[in-house]
Amino acid sequence: MTDRDAIPPLEALNPQIRARFPMIDHDSQNRSRIYLNTGAGSLTVDTAAEASRDAQGRLNPMPGVVVAGEAETAALHARVRGLIADFLHARSGREISFHQSSTAALFDLAFALRGVLAPSANLVVTDLDHMANVSPWETVFGEGRGLEVRRARLKSDGTLDIEHLLSLVDSRTGLLAVTAASNGNGALVPLKDLVAAVRGKTLSCLVAVDAVHQAPHGLLDVQTTGVDFLVFSGYKMFGPMMGVLWGREEVLERLRPYRVETNKEALPGKFEMGMLNNASVAALGAALEYLLWLAELTAGPREAFPDRAAKFGAAMASITGFEKTITRRVLEGLRALDLPRFRLFGIADPARAGERVPTFAFDIGDLTATEAKRRLWTKAAIQIADGNHYSAAVVRHLGRPEGICRASFAHYDNIATAGRFVEALAALEKN
Repeated sequence: MTDRDAIPPLEALNPQIRARFPMIDHDSQNRSRIYLNTGAGSLTVDTAAEASRDAQGRLNPMPGVVVAGEAETAALHARVRGLIADFLHARSGREISFHQSSTAALFDLAFALRGVLAPSANLVVTDLDHMANVSPWETVFGEGRGLEVRRARLKSDGTLDIEHLLSLVDSRTGLLAVTAASNGNGALVPLKDLVAAVRGKTLSCLVAVDAVHQAPHGLLDVQTTGVDFLVFSGYKMFGPMMGVLWGREEVLERLRPYRVETNKEALPGKFEMGMLNNASVAALGAALEYLLWLAELTAGPREAFPDRAAKFGAAMASITGFEKTITRRVLEGLRALDLPRFRLFGIADPARAGERVPTFAFDIGDLTATEAKRRLWTKAAIQIADGNHYSAAVVRHLGRPEGICRASFAHYDNIATAGRFVEALAALEKN
């Protein structure tokens, strides 16, 4: 057996993994389905749902130090901030704040940077990004303060045009807002190399990363990549609907976020407006602990990890490797079928499977995205997404402003699921 033919560890462990996701095989009305819509929201792991219910019913609303219930709430906040810091390979939980969503976090961040970016500064955003990492910068700094906001374009294969982006960066560029992986077509961005190249042109440029679409698929290391801010969402990480903002502590200390007078101007709380949603915080903690369980499951009893960050790294490495196999199987299957009415947008070469996550944007002949989605559901019980997926520039680049189909896999899927998806497309393409 060659390495290519070997069964990936997560494929062999797939039954145990799927058992952790109660809704994986059926919808809310108990109809059988194949869920290929993780890009719009992952399935929720069992312990995250349980933790949410427990916290909602039992925890004290406010953290404190006197009463047992409030001390337990404070301990929950600190514990989950610590988990997130290790997940991101950050230095401290002080660098972590909780938000209603990642979109809200990015708007909060944009507002907080007032007074930091000079009146003569320009900002660079990209056409590959979810609009959550475009609109805040255009609204707060473009419309609100009259700063120039420059747009980096896409290449013909749907990846970010790095050369064009770097041509937009100059000595006055105050901020680059960029995605880690495209919500629209799954293309990855080489963050470490990109940040180094940007800093080679201007050391003072801040870098804000939307990692929402990358977080369930691969390693996020804020120290290695050298970024200044990063957001991700719990609901794409097998947990709750909430956003997380990480920022480099020395930069966060300089910012002025939305804040009522009585909210202390101290990290991490100065970025958090109003009461924290304890149920969501608890659920996010459980979702991250699920990843630690996954690391132990794949490593076996004899492997020891030096620390929790390394354990998160091992879990994400396993996920990345397995999802690369799924991606390659989908791309190979589509290439072998040679479907004349089917169009895949983005990287299509199986040899480049490592340059994307298993998110596939496509259309079929003259079917609208909604009609193609409906037929996949009614004929094959496969649930995908239709629309612009909040990646407006991506769909405009493709000439499909009315929307495209998107199927998105996660590590709880398997190679058989990839085959059934391709077969369903082939059947739909012929009808």
